[in-house]
Amino acid sequence: MKQKFKNYGVLIGERSTDYRANERVGALPYQERQLDGNWEPFLPLGEWQASDDGDSMSCVSFGEINGIETQEKQQTGIQVNYSDRWIAKMSATTREGNFLWKVAEAIRKHGLVLESDYPAPLKYTWDEYHADIAEPYLSHLKQKGQEWLKRWEVSYEGIEVSKASLMKHLKHGPLSVVLPGHLVLNFYTTQDVVNYFDSYPPYRKTTPSVVQAMKVLLTLRTLAPDPDSLFADLKFGDFGPTVAKLKRALIRLGWTEAKDLPDFYDQETADYVHRFFLANLDGWSWWWERYYYKGRLVDRVRRDVINNLLTIRT
Repeated sequence: MKQKFKNYGVLIGERSTDYRANERVGALPYQERQLDGNWEPFLPLGEWQASDDGDSMSCVSFGEINGIETQEKQQTGIQVNYSDRWIAKMSATTREGNFLWKVAEAIRKHGLVLESDYPAPLKYTWDEYHADIAEPYLSHLKQKGQEWLKRWEVSYEGIEVSKASLMKHLKHGPLSVVLPGHLVLNFYTTQDVVNYFDSYPPYRKTTPSVVQAMKVLLTLRTLAPDPDSLFADLKFGDFGPTVAKLKRALIRLGWTEAKDLPDFYDQETADYVHRFFLANLDGWSWWWERYYYKGRLVDRVRRDVINNLLTIRT
């Protein structure tokens, strides 16, 4: 008989367009920001996602915001408490909960506001917690969120759930991970156990494994990579937003004819990319491009050329 788990507010699922670490379709640039992979010294104070009268079903908002508060303290030394209720509302959390990507996208789009700006009532039902925000206060909160986004950039990608994967990516940032029916913040993992920060007391707990994981990163705008930087390899036959990004980058670098290229890596695109790299590569890389690649692949070496030129010229 299949075991049933109580759901505390997480919905399982990803979009085909979502970034995933180590995959060609899109990935974030990997950095080691916390070398020991242990974010416990920067964890926020625990907050309960429920009250005596009901549950907000907002574990995804609580977990992802806990991760952002943890990163902000690691980067600035300041402990900030953001409103979980704000993002739970702006991400349209349902009575069954929400998806990881939907909450992360709401943070990326709407920004965060302080807990004091939009606090949770001491006691609440689901309806009261997720009540509509009346004007003009809604516009006031939206403006505050946009002010926050002027300082911070939020990005996210899915990652594999093996212990090796968790341990690697914890050096980059704390991880939003899913237990059966519940999202929590993974702040440290060893070969034996996953240590996590919960939105129910006691807040520090352990589990042997998780079923889904996402890395939601916080980066100061002044340190964020160029929005048209390429972080995934491209090859002949690819299509979609990453090919469109390649085209935008080429246009910005002065190759204005790229605007007429399709968002499909066809032979016309390969011929154009080939000419670009012949003009911007040297040494053995030029010879490989001239006689072997012929514009049909944008690998790490070629991505670095584009990314470096974007940095220099913008």
